[in-house]
Amino acid sequence: MIDVHSHLLPGVDDGSRSVEQSVEVLGRFAAAGVTDVILTPHIKASGILDYGEEMLTIRQEAYTALSADAPGEIRLHLGFEIMLDDVLGAKELADRRYSLASSRYYLVEFHPSVAMGSAANVIAHIAHHNVIPVVAHPERYAQLNAAAAAVWVERGAKFAVDATTLTEASRRGKRARMLLNQGLVALVAADNHGGQRSIVTAARFLEERECKPVVDALTRGNPQAILDDGEMTDVPPVELPERFFDSVKMFLGG
Repeated sequence: MIDVHSHLLPGVDDGSRSVEQSVEVLGRFAAAGVTDVILTPHIKASGILDYGEEMLTIRQEAYTALSADAPGEIRLHLGFEIMLDDVLGAKELADRRYSLASSRYYLVEFHPSVAMGSAANVIAHIAHHNVIPVVAHPERYAQLNAAAAAVWVERGAKFAVDATTLTEASRRGKRARMLLNQGLVALVAADNHGGQRSIVTAARFLEERECKPVVDALTRGNPQAILDDGEMTDVPPVELPERFFDSVKMFLGG
């Protein structure tokens, strides 16, 4: 399995995280069968021109430190999670140092209150530059219904839902499952910040619900396409009916 989105570089996103803590997480990943991890510290689109080179240097130093002690079973790759608080220009979109594993795929996120139409236009702008925007945790956007999500995908987005959220009895969890039900999800990611989050959570959840055929595409095939700079395959719709207990829990818990 391949995790394309985790914040495990020591001292980059969270200055208190040590190499030892990140190595511990990677050890758990390796034991669970994860083979590759793309490390994705945060960066703002508005800041790339101003401090992008500095962030690249910091990222490389952290990567070197982590690589020295990382489990041998895990291959580490570099990327960023780019907050689209501004338009990414042609120069930034041509600089593969900001992409996932030097590929055409860029991991991006929007402000939670982004307008659906505006986000669709931004996605189209990115795709126009021969870049494939991988939208991190799309289930976070409260206004993202099935129709709006379909437009984002039509404009060129690939959705990477959060593996843990996919399993939760929450509004975000329900939205993540809706995207999977609609056949709009390309892959799952851990979005690990040093805790217990893992793509294995989603894999087991789907296997237990007899959805094993899509697990390989979500956790191996499409993530591998990023590493190979290749083409992702479409993941068929997955029927995940909401259970009554989960609906009641979501209602009571908000």
